[in-house]
Amino acid sequence: MTLDQLVTFRTVCAVKSFRRAAETLHITQPAVSKQIRALEEELGERLLERGRVPIVTEAGGTLLKYAEHLSELVKNARNAIFDLKQLKRGHLTIGASFTLATSLLPDLVEKFRLKCPQVTLSVETGWSPDILRRVASRDLDFGLAVLVSAQANDAQLTCTAFDTAQTVFITSAKEPLARKSVLSFEEFAKLPLIVNHEGCLYRRYLAGRFAEKGLPMNIAVEVLSFELEKKLTQLGLGVSLLSKALVSQELKERSLKTFKVKGLELRSYSCVVYRRDKYVHGAMRGFFEVLQSEFPKANIDTGA
Repeated sequence: MTLDQLVTFRTVCAVKSFRRAAETLHITQPAVSKQIRALEEELGERLLERGRVPIVTEAGGTLLKYAEHLSELVKNARNAIFDLKQLKRGHLTIGASFTLATSLLPDLVEKFRLKCPQVTLSVETGWSPDILRRVASRDLDFGLAVLVSAQANDAQLTCTAFDTAQTVFITSAKEPLARKSVLSFEEFAKLPLIVNHEGCLYRRYLAGRFAEKGLPMNIAVEVLSFELEKKLTQLGLGVSLLSKALVSQELKERSLKTFKVKGLELRSYSCVVYRRDKYVHGAMRGFFEVLQSEFPKANIDTGA
């Protein structure tokens, strides 16, 4: 029993004619007769009494109820797929690095919800390497990550940079260091550092530079929160390296000050990452369109 056979049977019952059913379905009348016979042979029951006007038998009436129900299911399925294409419904699972989840994602989610109110969102946060790993393993539809290169070191992934992230060294505005604008690496190496988890891009960058110099990092406090890192820096417990976007408010309020370190300059990229074999469905396309509108110079493949 096939869907085509049931559609043909339902059509014959509806128009009460093999010929008109053939015209409606754009097939030949012998093809209609063949499909009805195939159904009857499979079920072992006569479904239609032949004559000038086909008459539905008791067995045919029973089958017709299911054929009608199936027809409605097919219609609903088509409408559901159409809604997905038109961004009306669906579900999206996004991964975002802690930096972008704090500085960028809230505005993007707000605009996406206005554009696609019927799409449900799941947002998961983590360190950028973890986001890339989870995208590769298909746990996430796509990820937003901060990388030191505009490319992901994984052939399975498509990576598109949509913004460059400026990083800054920060200190409490109350500290004497706040009056200095540039430090040598040797001066910087003596300062107490407030750092985040080992998965943090900024910490990994500093660890690499200290290793090149053959010097240990003078870690005063290790935290798991950018907010706590900022607060402790404001209190003068150490200095930090963070994205400027994360401390823009504190810099405006002048509770934090920036300084430079000779030979240390981290250039990072905000990237959208998804699997190369991933179908860009309607919900993903809608989010990418929002992202593209916010960063018009980026070249994000919206799947359109």
